[in-house]
Amino acid sequence: MPQSNGQLRVLKNLLPRHKRKNPPSLQDEIPFGRTQTDHMLVCDYIPQKGGWQTPEIIPYANFELSPDSVVFHYGQEVFEGMKAYRNAQGNGEILLFRPEQNARRFANSAVRLGMQPVPEELFLRCVQELVSVEQDWILPNPGSLYIRPTLIGMDTGVSYRASLAYRFFIIVSPAKNYYKRETGVSVFIEREHVRAVPGGCGEAKCGGNYAAALPALQRARAAGAEQVLWLDGLKRTYVEEVGAMNIMFVYDNVIRTPALTGSILPGITRSSIIQLARDLGYTMEETRLDISEVLQDIESGKLTEVFGCGTAAVISPVIELVDGNKRIEINGGAIGKVSMNLKKTLIDLQFGRGQDNHGWRLAVSAQ
Repeated sequence: MPQSNGQLRVLKNLLPRHKRKNPPSLQDEIPFGRTQTDHMLVCDYIPQKGGWQTPEIIPYANFELSPDSVVFHYGQEVFEGMKAYRNAQGNGEILLFRPEQNARRFANSAVRLGMQPVPEELFLRCVQELVSVEQDWILPNPGSLYIRPTLIGMDTGVSYRASLAYRFFIIVSPAKNYYKRETGVSVFIEREHVRAVPGGCGEAKCGGNYAAALPALQRARAAGAEQVLWLDGLKRTYVEEVGAMNIMFVYDNVIRTPALTGSILPGITRSSIIQLARDLGYTMEETRLDISEVLQDIESGKLTEVFGCGTAAVISPVIELVDGNKRIEINGGAIGKVSMNLKKTLIDLQFGRGQDNHGWRLAVSAQ
């Protein structure tokens, strides 16, 4: 990897100030992930040139790729989702939350798809440098800056094989709250299609997983639900994920979540909530959850809350399950106290308000 004075070099080819766009404010309409900033980061892996090239931050623009690029034909693509936050204490500090976990998962996803993994040190440096350049786009609390690192195969030719050359790039976009107001969602139980099976790519963050899930999402919306509840791929019995999130079930002071089996994405928000829940005195159980038992526990009132968790929405309360023509209300259709307690605790930590007892925050140096 290119270095200068013992540090990774990142070149900057930035737009002049007068050519840069005006970042939006919290009062503006900002559809999630649709407003890109002035710049992006690009770093290619080219074996004939010694491997990873010098990363460069350049004006945001289209790529030019050959129609027979491997990424288009054999799906060699992985990505990450993470955020940068302004410290709510008003000291101008910019914070990342557990970015080394994103770097590690990004590399693991690449290995699963036969790709050249991005070294964690390179990943982290590139994220920090781009966030620092685009810091004016970081919306204040409760807004943030969404970060999308991506890796694609660039070799050409439609013969079936792994690419040798790769492009690592990062784009960022200002983000408000994922939902305009705190609301619960309705979730459709998918009993026909499956998201993943053990030994497959379920624990990798690759585009193919999400593309294959779209028909079920369409069925969910036709049934009046916002998300899909995925069951295991072998028996269609055990709960796995909800939409693009991990899922958790609250039984008063006990919180249960599906154990990682190889077909479930190891969410960073998931692992953070598991630790924070224990810190707050809740009992956390990583286990198998039979959907028939879950439904019985909702009916009896034994199960008091359900919520999804992920980077974009943090915690998304589930207030209803849709099973065929049947609609099962959770907690009287109300958002639960445990869900909101955990959400506040995690958001306070991300925005610099809570005590960082686990060393999860990383401050980004300003330009």
